[in-house]
Parts: sequence; C-alpha cells; structure tokens
Amino acid sequence: MRLRNKLVIIFGALILLGGGGAVLWRYLSQANRTAESRVVKKKQSSQRSAAKRSSRASAAHSTSAKEASLSSVPTDGENHITSANAYTYDPAAVREKMAQRATPGEQKVVFLTFDDGVNTKMSPRVLAVLKQFGVHATFFVVGDTINAQTAPILKQEYDEGNGIGIHSFTHVYSTLYPKRKANPTAIYNEAIKSLTAMRGVLGQQFMTHAWRYPGGHMSWQNLAAADADLAKLRMTWMDWNAAVGDALGAAAPKNVAASMKYHAASLNVYPNSAYRVVLMHDAEDKNVTLQTLPSIIQYYKNNGYRFGILG
Repeated sequence: MRLRNKLVIIFGALILLGGGGAVLWRYLSQANRTAESRVVKKKQSSQRSAAKRSSRASAAHSTSAKEASLSSVPTDGENHITSANAYTYDPAAVREKMAQRATPGEQKVVFLTFDDGVNTKMSPRVLAVLKQFGVHATFFVVGDTINAQTAPILKQEYDEGNGIGIHSFTHVYSTLYPKRKANPTAIYNEAIKSLTAMRGVLGQQFMTHAWRYPGGHMSWQNLAAADADLAKLRMTWMDWNAAVGDALGAAAPKNVAASMKYHAASLNVYPNSAYRVVLMHDAEDKNVTLQTLPSIIQYYKNNGYRFGILG
C-alpha cells in the first residue's frame, strides 16, 4: 500500500509549423489536385477500415484466448491445511460483513493480514509471534518473492495453519494500473503466475480465493473487468477496515504507541462492524509492525474477538 494523493497530469501541445513546396503546387492544375486528393482519401479510408477490422479481430482473439485460459485453470482446492477449516471464512462473505453493523450478540471476528512477503527476514519473526499467542493470520504473498530461499517459509506459513492469499506477482503499480487505470490482462496474468508459483511449493491441490490489490481496491479506476476475471478464477478481492499505519512510508508510526493510536483511529471508519480485517505488512523493514503485533493480538483477545483466516 502507498499514500494516495490525486495525480494531476498536464499534457502540453506541440505545434509543428511546416512550409515549402509552394512552387511545385503552382504547376499542378486544380483538377489534378482534386483527383489526387480523392485517391489519397479513399486509400486512407481503406487503411483505417482495415486497421479497425484487424484491431477487432485481435481483440476477439485475445478475449477468446483469455476465456480458454480461464476455463483451463483448476480452481478447486484450499489455501490452508485441513485443521484450519474450523476458523476459515469465505472472503466474499467477510468483505460484505466488513461495512455492516453488528447484530446483537453476534460473534466478533478479526482477520490479521500481512502483505508484501514472503521473505526470510521478517516473515519467520511474524510467524513466531503468531505461534506464541496461539492465533493465525492470512498472508497476502507477492508471487515473485517465492524462490528457493523463501519456499520453506511459505510452506511454514501454510503448515502452521495460516491462510495464503495473492498480492499480485510484481507489485508494480505502473504495470497493474497504468495512469491509475487497471490493466485487466496484466492483473489476470499476475494472478495466474502467482498461483503457479505457490502450487510449485504447496502442491497442485493448493487454491486460494483471496486476492488483495496492491494499494487496495479503493485506490484505482476501471477495476470492473479485472474483478470479473478474478471472479472467474473464484478469487475475491479483499481490502481492510483496520490498520496499523505501516503503509504510510515516512509518515508511518515510529513506535508501538503510535501504531496502536493509528489502529484505534482506523476502527472509527466502521465503528459498529463485527468483522475486522487488519492491514499489516511483513516486508523486511517492518520492525515497528513486528513490535506492535503482540499489542494488536492482545487488544482483540481482550475485546472478545475470534481469530479467523480468509480462505
């Protein structure tokens, strides 16, 4: 996640001034100029029509190829071990509940989520805290972080009863959202590449239904087509309704007290929700998040929340 300031892009217009050729044109008759103009216009019109037909054919082929690809991707399977079924929740149902008012007596549930892993420095330390407190989380993993060194950590996240989600393959905004507008093909391809990388470590039976857009769904334009493609893969995009502020760059909280203060303020966006999805990060430099995690866990325990993961 990054700071979301509105971007103002100012385009300048370049005016090209041309001259010359006047002598030549004086020797041409009006009839010849008119005839040539008609030929050129007819040729240009024919070229434009051919280009449009080619573009439509290319788009149709691309769409057909994507549809075939979508239908060929196995979407059965789970993103967690069998023993985690008891505390696993459907992402679509959770997303719907996030903004709703709790009903009287409703069980409150918290979903601790970590973006930007997996790595060998911070991810294992987060896992150690979760294990110490006997709770679980959902790790939204960036696909291109999976390699021979990090594969054992990803396997550990899975084996210890946590959920695994996808956080794109590259996390490159300009690829996923050029000019802040979603590129559905890039997003779809990154979902497939990430899923393939995860299956290479966790087995072909692995399937996740949880996707988090880098920067969050609320930050970008024209996401409908990408959302639809993800839905065909049985993936649900998931934002959050609580946070510790660790995505704010230089403005991020500098200590535990400041992180908890930020977290308390974030709860006021949906103050009556029974379901809390907490945004945190397990990137290598998130030391304050690691230090804050015990306090976050204790807060939710003290307030009667059940700990769940997103399936």
